[in-house]
Amino acid sequence: MRSAGFRFKQFHVNHDRCAMKVGTDGVLLGAWADVNSAQQILDLGTGSGLIALMLAQRSAAESQIHAVELDSAAAQQAQENVAASPWAEKVHVYQQDVFTFCQQTLVKFDLIVANPPYFESGIACRDTQRNTARYVIQSHVAWLEAAYSCLTPQGKISFVLPFEAAETLLKSTALSCITRCDVVTKAGKTPQRVLLTFSAQAQQTAYQQLTIYDAQNQYHADFIALTKDFYLAW
Repeated sequence: MRSAGFRFKQFHVNHDRCAMKVGTDGVLLGAWADVNSAQQILDLGTGSGLIALMLAQRSAAESQIHAVELDSAAAQQAQENVAASPWAEKVHVYQQDVFTFCQQTLVKFDLIVANPPYFESGIACRDTQRNTARYVIQSHVAWLEAAYSCLTPQGKISFVLPFEAAETLLKSTALSCITRCDVVTKAGKTPQRVLLTFSAQAQQTAYQQLTIYDAQNQYHADFIALTKDFYLAW
């Protein structure tokens, strides 16, 4: 019998042993990242395996997804979620520090994604697992540089970050931001999250905006269109 988790149209994610649960940030990144022509895909800090499974659903049949997670309990649960999915042969989970993985891998990736920790150090959580998942230990620049070290020349790196963290990262890297999507929780509000895609190839930034709820507190048509292949509600 499955433990409590989250059911999507084509797969189920259990997350009771993961510090960070299935949430909107991960769903946004998994649905938004550009998988076109991506044969080798890397998910840094996969947690429950949510984003890796979303990318497995969206990418070509021959694509391979590598999902890296430091926490042993989360990595084990991600592996179980993958094994129970339609893409058990397509997704590979590694229990390892993401920086060590990027330094040691011989694979070059066409797409690298991350939903990294983003809280500044503050009041300690009740356990070290949640501390690691929530708080910035390595800077987002370090995450971006680690990803770039194993990127193909034409490859792309996509992150989801809070608005202020995204602004800081954009000012701190020489990589070209080729797509920026500001995420508005409710119509009329200021952006709270930002989806970013970087490339080593210099390009003008393409700007997008995504609204989750409209003024009547109903899901916005753009959000439904982005996530329709995953959420059961539509």
